[in-house]
Amino acid sequence: MTAWDYIVVGAGSAGCAVAGRLSEDGRSRVLVLEAGGSDRRLAITMPAASFLLALGNPRYDWAYKAEPDPTRAGRRDLMPRGKVLGGTSAINGMSYVRGQPADYDGWAAQGCQDWDFASVLPYFKRAEDNENGADAYHGTGGPLAVSNRRTLHRLSEAYLQSCIANGMSRMADINTPPQAGVGYVPCTQRRGRRWSAARAYLRPATGRRNLRVLTHAHVRRVLFEGKRATGVEYVHRGRTMRAEAARAVILSAGAFSSPQLLMLSGVGPSAHLRDRDVPVVHDLPGVGENLQDHPGLAQTCWANVSTYNMQTGLAHALLLGAQWLLAGTGPGSTPHSQVTAFARHDGGAGRSDIQYLFSPAGFDLSEDGPVLFDRPAVTGLLNVLRPFSRGGVRLASADPFAQPAIQPNLFADERDLELLLAGARLQRRIFETEPLSRFITGHLRPGSNVQSDDEWRAYLREGAMSAYHPAGTCKMGHDRMAVVDDRLRVRGLANLYVADASIMPAIVSGNLHATCVMIGEKAADLVRESR
Repeated sequence: MTAWDYIVVGAGSAGCAVAGRLSEDGRSRVLVLEAGGSDRRLAITMPAASFLLALGNPRYDWAYKAEPDPTRAGRRDLMPRGKVLGGTSAINGMSYVRGQPADYDGWAAQGCQDWDFASVLPYFKRAEDNENGADAYHGTGGPLAVSNRRTLHRLSEAYLQSCIANGMSRMADINTPPQAGVGYVPCTQRRGRRWSAARAYLRPATGRRNLRVLTHAHVRRVLFEGKRATGVEYVHRGRTMRAEAARAVILSAGAFSSPQLLMLSGVGPSAHLRDRDVPVVHDLPGVGENLQDHPGLAQTCWANVSTYNMQTGLAHALLLGAQWLLAGTGPGSTPHSQVTAFARHDGGAGRSDIQYLFSPAGFDLSEDGPVLFDRPAVTGLLNVLRPFSRGGVRLASADPFAQPAIQPNLFADERDLELLLAGARLQRRIFETEPLSRFITGHLRPGSNVQSDDEWRAYLREGAMSAYHPAGTCKMGHDRMAVVDDRLRVRGLANLYVADASIMPAIVSGNLHATCVMIGEKAADLVRESR
């Protein structure tokens, strides 16, 4: 058995930050175990390529399928999660969105000390290298590159102006509070290349002798002596191996795999573990509960000008590939969405509760991954920022190579359906407002026949989907259903931590990557302090 000070399970947004920071001293021996492979691939580095070649591809994506959702006529969602160095930050849309200060103040109000916005802001800033410079809300010199878009499609500006015509204000920086209005999406890129968490934290640390990053290493379970985590058992290229952690095991496997790994290790709801023939080490009923995701919808319209989904032939690929390779510009450099907007469903002045994302490309997000349309089209995505519904994650079996059973229950609370309905109506108005309306020739999904509230509800129950933002399944707190305390220690156990999106008591109001990096940054300090 190999001995380390710290073992980090999962090289995603949080795990890379944890490992990078813990190994900075040059002395602490840190092992990172990642089930996927290298991120040095065109499908990862080139932003447009990852949308087409990485999402849903088992080479880079766990490509989980959710259980049929009874709240949406049995729909099964694709649940993309990165299976590669960088985790989901290597295949995501690269949107750098932090959420609202009230999100973090809400965590603190639930008893999570030092997780209020004022306390976490320094970690956001420490992580960041923002090309626009440092200010009260942004940092420079950090590992994570945050950049402006390199290329702008003319329809993106038209969408932005139509949002303004519908009463939204223009935001120069969508991450400067308050989060309300419309603006261009900052992205985790540098010179048009994806800047994943692995690119930010692990590659600069390659020369550290105290850090080892092992790919294709699938962790089977955490090892215990009594109530103390002592290491992990993993499979590497067909061989079962063990590694010992003298100070801590840190699970950063994500909102699906961290609770799955805890349960496979005997930590979770005892009745469920016995039902799956897993010996119980520690009864912790909240493991896998509290699954939250942003209920979303993709609205697609036909356009009368060329859009990015029409630029995929061989000639376009060669031309645009050369433009991206040589200059870091063009459609190849574009993040999945170019514009984002935040608004209240009722048009009021309170906290925004709907997010909009605009892409100058026509596509469908099917159960098997993205599908491009063969006519010029644009897609507007929207999602409910603070859902009321809750789902869960359970073991499908005791086989560590089986995917977990994921139940989104996206509309378990009818209020989420009504919020999404209001948001979808506003997005349709945006499409039908000048200047964007000059370029729109028809509604594809939903069609113009969807008009009444009942027609919208019926459409949403079949067409709504996960926004690919799962969180909350190992929630932080101090109540009976909390899995970790506010220092990210698994409650009732020693030397075991969780640091990823699963620890969020309530999901943040926006894309999750920036928050997960912050969690990793803060977790490294908390783990060091616990020594």
